[in-house]
Amino acid sequence: MMQKIQLSAPQPTETPNRFRRDLPSALGQMKYDIHLFNSGLKLFIIHTRLNQPVQIQAMASNPLVGFGFCVDGSFDTFFSSKLPITTKAGDSGFFSCPSHIEITDHIPSDRLLRIYLMLEGEILSSFTKGDEDYFSFALKSLDKKQPSRIVHPITPLMQAALHQILHCPYCGKAGHLYLESKAMELLSHKLAQLHPSDGCRNFKLKRADYERIIHVAEILVNNMENPPDTIELARIVGLSCSKLQRCFRRVYGVSPFEYLRNHRLQTARQLLQKGEINVTEASLRVGYTNLSYFSKAFKIMFGIPPGQLLHNPPHR
Repeated sequence: MMQKIQLSAPQPTETPNRFRRDLPSALGQMKYDIHLFNSGLKLFIIHTRLNQPVQIQAMASNPLVGFGFCVDGSFDTFFSSKLPITTKAGDSGFFSCPSHIEITDHIPSDRLLRIYLMLEGEILSSFTKGDEDYFSFALKSLDKKQPSRIVHPITPLMQAALHQILHCPYCGKAGHLYLESKAMELLSHKLAQLHPSDGCRNFKLKRADYERIIHVAEILVNNMENPPDTIELARIVGLSCSKLQRCFRRVYGVSPFEYLRNHRLQTARQLLQKGEINVTEASLRVGYTNLSYFSKAFKIMFGIPPGQLLHNPPHR
């Protein structure tokens, strides 16, 4: 039977505006860091590697609006007695939650890495400075006293910001400023994903085209070992090749080829971190037949050769 626990209250650390939560050590490893910024934005970084599956229960004391990024693993979330919402690696969710509702996460014994950006409902209006349209979905759901969520894939630009957050090169005040800037960058990428036509008056993306581009990304992710070429992708979603390229870059900030490459390398990194396969197997698993080319691309993206993950896996 899955063990139920209540999260402890956040405890201050030696670093100002940084807090942590602890889990009973007998259950396994958990690193739960909370960073508070003057803007009202909160950054949560949660690593878990448990000895057994656990139910973690919490109560939302205030209305919340947030953005979740599942970097590794998967888990289920229950709001009160409703059906579970499953989140897996590569998912980026925009969610809202009214006050006085019970939230239960079913955390597996496998490795799980999540990052959240959170805003309390009371400061939402001041944070958006009149641009409530960005959060109209969340505001309406809060008015109805119902939890809601919109899920999109994590984009390569988000992946880069997440990687920099997880590998902050500074400590103290410099580290706090660095993390705040990266949290803001991550928020901007998420807002652009939610409102693809905003911020580009010369090229407004229609909702139907936006959904076609999301479908293209799904096709690439699901067929990364043998993906269709641009001509075939364009035929599948009913766009011209030039419009596909233009719209895809508008949504994801990179070309379809760059998106596929980044997803392949991120997937290979996750496989190597688990330590179940070697570099050659990881390369083939994600669609690289040239090991030398794979190793070079991996080092360019992550700053280390892939073999180093096997000998020195990152601490979780």
